[in-house]
Amino acid sequence: MKKDIAWNTFGNIFYGFCTWVITIIVVRLGSFEDAGYLSLAMTTSSTYNAIALFAMRNYQITDAKHVYSDGQYVSSRVISCIAAYAFLAVAAAFSGSVYQAVCIIAFMPVRLSEAFSDAFHGIDQMHDRYDLIGKSFAIRGVAIIVIFVAGLVLTKNLAVTLVIISIATFAISILWDMRLTSKITTIRLHLKDSKIFKLYLSCLPLMLFTFFMSMQVMYAKTVLQDVMGVAKQGIYASISNPTYAVQVMGAAMFAPFLPVLAEKLSEQDFKAFKKNVLKVTGILAVFAVFVLIIAALLGRWVLGIFFGKEILDYYELFIPVVIVVIINTFVYWFQGVLVALRQNVAVAAGMIADFIFFALTVRPAIGTWGMNGASYAQIIPLSCYILFEVIVVVVSTRRLEKNAGR
Repeated sequence: MKKDIAWNTFGNIFYGFCTWVITIIVVRLGSFEDAGYLSLAMTTSSTYNAIALFAMRNYQITDAKHVYSDGQYVSSRVISCIAAYAFLAVAAAFSGSVYQAVCIIAFMPVRLSEAFSDAFHGIDQMHDRYDLIGKSFAIRGVAIIVIFVAGLVLTKNLAVTLVIISIATFAISILWDMRLTSKITTIRLHLKDSKIFKLYLSCLPLMLFTFFMSMQVMYAKTVLQDVMGVAKQGIYASISNPTYAVQVMGAAMFAPFLPVLAEKLSEQDFKAFKKNVLKVTGILAVFAVFVLIIAALLGRWVLGIFFGKEILDYYELFIPVVIVVIINTFVYWFQGVLVALRQNVAVAAGMIADFIFFALTVRPAIGTWGMNGASYAQIIPLSCYILFEVIVVVVSTRRLEKNAGR
């Protein structure tokens, strides 16, 4: 378990760090306007990548009874990636400017390559080959930074640079992830398999959760850009982007425990299940306190180094953004627990209610608190959603224990 956590943590953190670095590079080699275009491209593509991923990873790695084959998981990902790109292309047309639309469409293949590789990473995880996952993210991270710097220096064009990165990341997905995972197990594509439709139905609530969770971040930035302009949105994005490393680290810490939870439930070992849930929750709580302390002590200094002294005029945005990311980490953790419990519908229903609450309050919040309103409008709904998740976890576990005792 320690080795698995180490590989998974290293790969995810390193890749998250590299994607964050390009948000700094774009400011240094370009401007806050470029940062705004890149940020909205990254956020929008992440939102529609929820369709490509279809929230299938947690379902896949908790499929202890192997209801679906490896080939069916990969096949479903190919279909969903194509669908996601089609939906995004339509949505990009309404993004507000032609250049913004081009950047969004150019960056989306990077997300789709992540989604395509994610299906193979799920197989790797089931076979305890976290080393392949870690190395994949490391290679991908290095490629993104090198190509991004070279592309901006040589072309002076953000959109062209994003196209080049997209080509490179898909090459990594095919030459590393698909090739090496295919050596572990036999993978046959089943694009016309009727079971794929059943798999989609099983994961549909989880996809809706991920979609509306990502939509919340995208909509906050979209409203902020609409109300205060691209430059201000770029400043908010520049301050918030480094904090996503916290969410990546948190997810990397709890991901290896999800298959364990599914195994304990399959064995009806509810004591061990609850012990692991409490253990990881405690670890994340300590992690959250540590992050807040470090953010308070070093935040101003770090932001000044990366973005220059002018960013410090907006330092008051930093801590609220950190709090949002910490809350997101707990949301995703308990969502994973609920997936292990197969409470998929509850996961989706709660998140849809959360998004409606957020959507109704974000514009008034920005009007009242300025740029910080984009963060405040997320904190309250997401906190309520965590409470909802905990209640469903407790009730569902007790029901399973009661049924097992009969």
